Amino acid sequence: MLGILLLLMIAVPFTDLYILLQIAGMIGFWQTLAIVIATGVIGAAIVRREGRHVLKKLQRSVTAGEVSRNVAEGALLVIAGLLLITPGIITDVTGFLLTFRPLRERLVARWISGNSGNIEVEVFRF
Repeated sequence: MLGILLLLMIAVPFTDLYILLQIAGMIGFWQTLAIVIATGVIGAAIVRREGRHVLKKLQRSVTAGEVSRNVAEGALLVIAGLLLITPGIITDVTGFLLTFRPLRERLVARWISGNSGNIEVEVFRF
């Protein structure tokens, strides 16, 4: 497990840098820099909003199970925020995915319950 984590810590930044250089070669340095800054700003706003939502859920929690779910969601949001302020396409996509509430709640539920079975698909209305 530690070897996989170390490999990811080495491979992801280099892959992100390679992708950013390719994008900069196609659209230009300043446009690429603008994209990196925009994803950081937008990501920070989303993480802030979702963090408030998790904090409200934590305040309303009654059982230990609910508290642990909300704390785990908060931890995923911290990770999402860190990924979003890190320049790179892979880290930005992963960070944005972790800010998506239904996905985050499913990951937490699966992680806490230890259920490796199928995940049901729900229809979400925006």
